[in-house]
Amino acid sequence: MASFLIVDGDRNFREALAIALRLDGHSVMVAEAADDALGRLGNDTVDCCVIDAHLWDADVVVEAAAGAGVRTILTGPYADILACAARRHPRAEALAKPFPAAALAKPAA
Repeated sequence: MASFLIVDGDRNFREALAIALRLDGHSVMVAEAADDALGRLGNDTVDCCVIDAHLWDADVVVEAAAGAGVRTILTGPYADILACAARRHPRAEALAKPFPAAALAKPAA
């Protein structure tokens, strides 16, 4: 199974997604801020990093994850902000909230 790092300031979303992924057999770490996420990316093996596009310093985390070869997914509830973030980070996938945890287990088409 895959290992995930979920970076989101919304504790309820972060924990609910982590629980759903763990129930599917995945390894999951969570971070509520960019500095914590950067530390985890530097110290742990991660297959997929899910980052809230609205998070303070999200761009730094996206670049670090993508630069490390980690599958990077930008999320957010607002299509215009998510699209703008996706244009800034062409190596990242965009996935609008809400989404099922199963959407993360599938590689980009």
